[in-house]
Amino acid sequence: MLAYAVPQSVLLILVGSSYALATMGMKLVSGIQFAWGGAALILAGLALAATGEIALLKNNSMSELYLILVGIETALVLVAALFMGEKITPKMMFGGGLIITGMIAVSH
Repeated sequence: MLAYAVPQSVLLILVGSSYALATMGMKLVSGIQFAWGGAALILAGLALAATGEIALLKNNSMSELYLILVGIETALVLVAALFMGEKITPKMMFGGGLIITGMIAVSH
């Protein structure tokens, strides 16, 4: 499988990006009208994330892996929200920073 030939650092970013893609799809589907494109983003994002995580879990501990993935996903979802026209307040950025800082603190 191709996922097993990809370097782990790249795979981490791809998995985090896949979760962010699924989150963007959820945002699209949550509108007044159901968006089939959003549903496709959800399915594609979750399928890619699951495939990548399976490959990563073969050589890494789950506790360390999920700390890294949640940090990556948090940062990517904040960036995606900006591109989707969401209003990101300083309070939200501070909260995202606290999440990532807390994850770094717990991982050491």
